[in-house]
Amino acid sequence: MRILSMDGGGYLGLATAAFIEETERHFDSMCHERFDMFCGTSTGAIIALALASGMSGKEIASLYQDFGGKVFNNPFPGSRLLRTARGIVVARYSNKALRKALTDAFGDMTLGDLRAKNKSVLVAAFCVTTGKPRVFKTNHSSDLTRDDGYLVRDIALASAAAPVYLPVVKLQSPTTKCEEWYCDGGVFANHPALLGYAEAVSHLEVDPREIYVLSLSTPRADLAERASTRNIVQQFLLSRGLISWGTKLAGVMIASTSMIAHETLRRILAWQPEAGARYVRIELQKPSGVDMDIATPKATETLRQIGFDQAFRTEVRNRLNIFFN
Repeated sequence: MRILSMDGGGYLGLATAAFIEETERHFDSMCHERFDMFCGTSTGAIIALALASGMSGKEIASLYQDFGGKVFNNPFPGSRLLRTARGIVVARYSNKALRKALTDAFGDMTLGDLRAKNKSVLVAAFCVTTGKPRVFKTNHSSDLTRDDGYLVRDIALASAAAPVYLPVVKLQSPTTKCEEWYCDGGVFANHPALLGYAEAVSHLEVDPREIYVLSLSTPRADLAERASTRNIVQQFLLSRGLISWGTKLAGVMIASTSMIAHETLRRILAWQPEAGARYVRIELQKPSGVDMDIATPKATETLRQIGFDQAFRTEVRNRLNIFFN
């Protein structure tokens, strides 16, 4: 079984889509043909669901470029600063444009339709109503009978509801008809590859030696804050309150869960022969000037280049051979 997992990260997902686009071009092979299970969180959920539905990396990249500026609409200098002030009370952005883009892309497709394509899907979200993590799944096992009726567009919107940035999303269960509210799955599983591996060995009863996992990150910044890089004021502010932490706290929490999931999965597979080749993690680096809610033409060009550059590397292509050849 081949598992493809995508991290969360808002508009930074364009870099992931560009990486997939170039990888598919180079190997002359589509991801939806090469992988059996697709796992995603937040923007990664959108990509995972799109791939499982049969879209190419190029089509997904075009989708992002189309909705990016409409979702993260900052029309004049200082807009993002005003969004920050707005975010103290309500979500910084509306999700109307994203909802429309997902509706246009997926229509009335359900998780059951993806299962009919012989694809398994896992999408992470957090249920605000129950106060518990929630993993939406295709009914790919006799033990699973709950989620096939959910619309793909709704699951994608719920998983991408990043706290502060986008409002929580109300979904009605197709089985119980109960209404529940959801936010971004990145609060507990921004790196969902570990969930996919666990699903494969449990519900799907796949031999661990036959599981191959490719995990793709969105561009990540270096979170290190060493003393040599700080001035006196910054050192004083290390005794941080809510304002000093700001959005950095969310970044630390999300990045740290990704790191621990990666290390856990790496160690689980370490005892198996050739395990290193069967779990591949591709990490993209984030330069200044791009962020999860920056969708300017320059940011778009930069994100595409980040994805392409990583996919161009011979070392990376060699690591991907096991999935595409």
